[in-house]
Amino acid sequence: MTRKKLGAREGAIAAMTSFDFETLVRIAVCILATIGISLCIWLVMTSREGLRSTRVVRLGHIDFPSVTLYKLVGLFGMFLIPLTTVGLANYEIFVGTKEVSACVRCHVMRPFANDMTEAKSEGLAARHYRNKWIQEQQCYHCHADYGFGGGLQAKLDGLRHLLKYTSRTYHEPIQLRHPFHNDNCLHCHGSTPKYDAVDMHTMMADTIASDETPCTSCHGDSHPSRDKRTPGAPE
Repeated sequence: MTRKKLGAREGAIAAMTSFDFETLVRIAVCILATIGISLCIWLVMTSREGLRSTRVVRLGHIDFPSVTLYKLVGLFGMFLIPLTTVGLANYEIFVGTKEVSACVRCHVMRPFANDMTEAKSEGLAARHYRNKWIQEQQCYHCHADYGFGGGLQAKLDGLRHLLKYTSRTYHEPIQLRHPFHNDNCLHCHGSTPKYDAVDMHTMMADTIASDETPCTSCHGDSHPSRDKRTPGAPE
C-alpha cells in the first residue's frame, strides 16, 4: 500500500473521529462527574459543628443559613448532578454508538473501516459508502435488525463488544456472532423497481426471505475476508 493511499484512508477515518457533538457530551460527562464527586467529598469532610452552625452564608444578594448550603450541596452532589451525568452517559451509549466513529475507536475494527473508505474496494460496504447509498451511520444501518428489538439488540451487542475489547478477551480475526439477515438488505432494496427487475430475485424470493440464500452469495462479501483482516496480513 502506498503512502498516498494510506494517508487518504487514515484521513477518512480521522474525519469519522473528529471533534463533534458526541465529544462535547463526553467532556460534559467528565466535568459533571468531577464536580459531583468533589461536592460529595467536600460534604463528607465537613465537620458536625459546621453542619450545626447558625452562621449566615451570602451568595450574591441572597442570605441563608449555612446548613441550607450543605443541604443544597448534598442535593446537587448526590442526586441532581449524578442523574444528569447518567442521562448524558446513556445518550452517548445509545445514540453515540450508532456512529461509525464509535466503531473505529477499537483498533480491531480498523480493517473494516479501511476497506469501507477504500476507493477501489469492491466490497458491499465500500460500494454503499462510495455511492452514498447510506448517508450516515453506515455500520449501524446495516447491522441493526429493524424494529425496537433489533435496535436494542444492536446496542447490547455493541456493549458486549466494548467489554470484550476492554478486557482483551476477544480473538482475532473477529467475526460476526449472529447470522446476517437478508431483511437488513431488503429493507432498502426490496420492492424497488431495480430489485424487481432482476428475474433471479423473483425466482428465489422464498429462499431469500428465509435467509436460506444470503444476499452475499451473489453480490460478494461485505468486508475483507478473514485472511485479509488477520493481524500481520499485508492488507
